Amino acid sequence: MKSIDIDEQVFEELARRATGFNVTPNDVLRRILDLTEPFPRPPVAPQSPSPAPVASTLAEFIRSDQFQRHHQTVDRYLVILGWLHSAHPSKLEEAALSFHRGSRIYFAKTKKEILDSGTGVTAKQIPQSPFWTLATLDNKSKRLVLEEILRALDYSSSDIKFVLEQLPDSGIRRSHGRSQFLANIHS
Repeated sequence: MKSIDIDEQVFEELARRATGFNVTPNDVLRRILDLTEPFPRPPVAPQSPSPAPVASTLAEFIRSDQFQRHHQTVDRYLVILGWLHSAHPSKLEEAALSFHRGSRIYFAKTKKEILDSGTGVTAKQIPQSPFWTLATLDNKSKRLVLEEILRALDYSSSDIKFVLEQLPDSGIRRSHGRSQFLANIHS
């Protein structure tokens, strides 16, 4: 890591643009400078047949140490999506890539697709998958997205409720576009 000196005005602008979940000043500069990841991950090649998930059911996965060691909601959101990809690769791809609310893209094959869909957004790669997801969502919105994906994958209401309980509400709300998101997701 290198350090640079910046004036107060530049620092304030970086701080303004770095608001949101998991957005750092470095992320802002990378986006402005149109830089790729510092250590790009090699693309994950589709496997055929897909390996079986570590846990045979989603509930077993949620109860496992592999899941429970994650404490941040965004990490839990990502590993649940990763497990779903390993359990249902083609169904998750169809459900995720067809999931749209407004002009934002929530799932994509590239990070750039998500970043280009709005300002101040962060994209994270879904573990063990070639897909990316919008990570700049409050916890309630993550639960709403996950609920729709689980419904598309034909999970029962009791399984969906159990999974959603694993993403606690932080009390933080993203105000920009939130009412539109909620209106679109319930329509």
